[in-house]
Amino acid sequence: MSKFLSNILKLSSATLFGQFLGFVLTPVLSRIYSPADFGLFQVFFSIVGIITIISCFSYHRAVMLPKKDEEAASIVMLCLLLVMITTTVSTFFFYVFSGSIEKTLNAPGLFSLILLFPLAIICNSVAYILGSWVSRKEEFGTLARGNIYSSITGKAVSIGSGIISPSPAGLILGTIVNDATIAVVLLKKTLTHIHFFKNTSFETLKKVALRYKKFPQYNAGANLASTAVGHSTPILLAFFFSPVVVGLYAMAHMIIFLPSRLMGNSIATVFFQKACVEKNLTGSIKIIVKKVHTRLVSIGMFICLIIMIIGPELFSFFLGAQWSVAGDYARILAPWFFISFISTPLFSIFAVMEKQGASLWFNILLLISNVSILVISGRLGDPILSMLWLSATGVIFWTWMNMFLLKLAGVYVRDAMGEIIRYLVFGVLVCMPLLIAKYFSVSSVLLFVIAGAVTIVYYSIVIHQDAQLKAGLLQLLGSVFPTRK
Repeated sequence: MSKFLSNILKLSSATLFGQFLGFVLTPVLSRIYSPADFGLFQVFFSIVGIITIISCFSYHRAVMLPKKDEEAASIVMLCLLLVMITTTVSTFFFYVFSGSIEKTLNAPGLFSLILLFPLAIICNSVAYILGSWVSRKEEFGTLARGNIYSSITGKAVSIGSGIISPSPAGLILGTIVNDATIAVVLLKKTLTHIHFFKNTSFETLKKVALRYKKFPQYNAGANLASTAVGHSTPILLAFFFSPVVVGLYAMAHMIIFLPSRLMGNSIATVFFQKACVEKNLTGSIKIIVKKVHTRLVSIGMFICLIIMIIGPELFSFFLGAQWSVAGDYARILAPWFFISFISTPLFSIFAVMEKQGASLWFNILLLISNVSILVISGRLGDPILSMLWLSATGVIFWTWMNMFLLKLAGVYVRDAMGEIIRYLVFGVLVCMPLLIAKYFSVSSVLLFVIAGAVTIVYYSIVIHQDAQLKAGLLQLLGSVFPTRK
């Protein structure tokens, strides 16, 4: 089995426990907190997310690139310094204008959360920065452990706070603890490489800042635009509708993008490191891009189909009746999820091929179109219509970006589209029993049993056809359940 696939499985499998725990506890959180609580929580972190993504001016994306670890260490220190400056300035701004922001966004209680604002930015930013360093050192096991520990601590704080006194602050504090736990785990590992940081000085910081200036010039803007696309949606939904609609959207988004956080992010982390190495050695990343793209299509397609067929039933049964509308949102957003799932891990091709300018323009156009769509549909006063337009826009733009990235890597778009069609037809055929059951309105329990059965069939065939993936999973099972001799 290739080292690349081994690292993906190591990171994904170790993270599986933490993500599975989070998934299992989501029905608990959905019954403790209301959609309005989730809505204010999402608005808060939409603001934090926009600040976080520019907190170190995207220099953390350059940590992988230097040949010498000492130079990479200087980039890490530069990032940490920039985070402190950005946090101080943004906290002051938020404190001064939070009252106006609260009124404009129809988000009562936002001002009372001011003390959590700098903590959220620092913990999230430091986790990203140290994650880049640990990935450079190929310590993917450390990243996975951090995700496991953070999921446990974060969910424990959210549930504990909700039991004592349910409010958006409990959800926010849980997320902060989640990020802080990851940061602590990564810091502990980074300190074992402290010798690379000893010669860091103002001159070295200035040198790397100039050497990798394309990242703040292009990547920072691209990342800001990309992040603003996601975070502007809850903000605009709050402005035009209410925190309840934001909460329903946030839950739908969280559930359908769970595979991205589990497998997609793991692939993206390992892919970026491997692509940098491949480019330095061979000057080409075509082979690895084609393999990763096909694997992502095979994984994401069936998830999309399941959500589109029984999304409302899944949400109502597992989360509670008050979240049934979120299931309708999820069904509408599922195609967007699929295109995003197969494209996001490949996004780092822009950085690897030093085409940050193209990334910037793509994200700017996506942001403009997203905001325009939400403003127009928001004025019409129909949340469902907003979801339809939002999903359609996401599908169009992410498909465009996916084709551009494949061409940039030297992969034939025709071949990639052929893979998508092949797995779509295969997925629909496997789903036929589920479609028939849905047509005849069978009970929810029977519907879920059939859904589980067809899911097992689909992924069993996919794994059987992928020799490397099959070997990797067998190796993983062997390490978890060793055979006694």
